[in-house]
Amino acid sequence: MNWDKRYKQNDKPWDKGAATPVLCELLNIAPQYFHPNTTALVLGCGLGHDVAILHAAGMVTTGLDISETALQMAREAYPDLGETWLMDDLFNMNSNETHYDLIWEHTCYCAIPPKKRQDYVNSVFSLLKPGAYFIGVFFTDTGQPPQVGPPFSTTRDQVFHNFAKKFQLVWEGKPSQCYPGRENREWVMIWRKP
Repeated sequence: MNWDKRYKQNDKPWDKGAATPVLCELLNIAPQYFHPNTTALVLGCGLGHDVAILHAAGMVTTGLDISETALQMAREAYPDLGETWLMDDLFNMNSNETHYDLIWEHTCYCAIPPKKRQDYVNSVFSLLKPGAYFIGVFFTDTGQPPQVGPPFSTTRDQVFHNFAKKFQLVWEGKPSQCYPGRENREWVMIWRKP
């Protein structure tokens, strides 16, 4: 998938123009995971809406995307955030550069082919500090067969199988807030790196 080309063509149906309601809900009901001044990485940040919300909550937040066009749009949408944007490939990042207190996942996991999901888990594990958290909202019903995408569907059990090899599950549940049309199609999990 050429993500940069899709952004250049304004073909980005995943962008809803605002932060995911799930993140806004979690900031209210589980603030213990979003401490001010801690470092956060937003995977596949796109136009940066979730980055802006975490920044507003006081976190030192970096938005990661593989598309330079998406990051340029994010810079234009949120000029006050400065250079909080990083163009890189999650699967090839140097984990020695930065270790984060929290990684937020919203649309990256569902965008990658299912055969790369264990590589995804290994990558986020290497980017987190010991005791840090990975928080994700997973698209469990895309309306398509599991091998068709992106977005690629997953199940709660598949996510558990992949992450439990390296992480400890500390919370999970169905979000009460979501984008219109995503009702009962998402599942939230909070994982801790030992």
